[in-house]
Amino acid sequence: MTLLCLPDLKYKENNIMYNFEKKFNGTVKFTYPDWKMKALAFSYDDANIADRRLVEIFNRYGMKGTFHIPSAWLKTKPENRITEAEINTLYNGHEVSGHGANHLNMAQLAKDKIAQEVAEDCREWQRILGHKLTGYSYPYGAYSNEVIEVLKANNLIYSRTVEHAEDFYLPEDFMKWHPHAHHRDNIAELGIKFLDFKAEKLSVLLIWGHSYEIPRENHWELIEDFCAQMANKEDIFYAAMGDIARYVNSISKITTADNGKTLINNSDETVYYLLDGQKCVIEPAG
Repeated sequence: MTLLCLPDLKYKENNIMYNFEKKFNGTVKFTYPDWKMKALAFSYDDANIADRRLVEIFNRYGMKGTFHIPSAWLKTKPENRITEAEINTLYNGHEVSGHGANHLNMAQLAKDKIAQEVAEDCREWQRILGHKLTGYSYPYGAYSNEVIEVLKANNLIYSRTVEHAEDFYLPEDFMKWHPHAHHRDNIAELGIKFLDFKAEKLSVLLIWGHSYEIPRENHWELIEDFCAQMANKEDIFYAAMGDIARYVNSISKITTADNGKTLINNSDETVYYLLDGQKCVIEPAG
């Protein structure tokens, strides 16, 4: 995460300039909301009916999930699938994300076919959800530069792969967001490492999978134990993938004025940061 060194700072909050009584010669360190440095997110594909139990577990332990769903499958492959009628109730408080309208391997398609697949998916989800999608998950984990270009052209700001991240820090490119582990990959041990991790900059633990794998492999206890292990931690921001990507995008929109003495928040949401350990916020400028 970028660190800004801003001496003799003034801050623009609610369009009012505030001057601190003393001069600062420290570093601005951006944090998640409530000055947290770590986030936990879950990412599940395909909208199997097992999502019902999974969401119930997430809700019970205060977790937030992102559910990547091929929109056309709600009609063309409805067997053992969440219905369109329950989308907005079941996933309330969580995030619905794109996954290719028909779950095609888009890396193997011509660019016009990629554009058609993504546009159809975005259109259908806006109709169902009443708002635009924020992100995606690549069907089969397959992507290319052309696929990424199409996603960006549709104003999507992140997409998940099936490759595994090597550390807990944020991805360098949110369009190649690698999870840390599939839920079957000894997540209890990974969770301990994350809880013990002393984050010096914004960090995240992202777990992924398909909910139909959980009953098939008898992993409900594993999922519930992990959620209990990770729940109610004061230093963790429990968030959907879109929450994290949007917030980091908001940080990227902060600019300076008055020769670096003024911070201006050009986004739509409050940004939290530390200045020499002091908790501060900067409200949107608009």
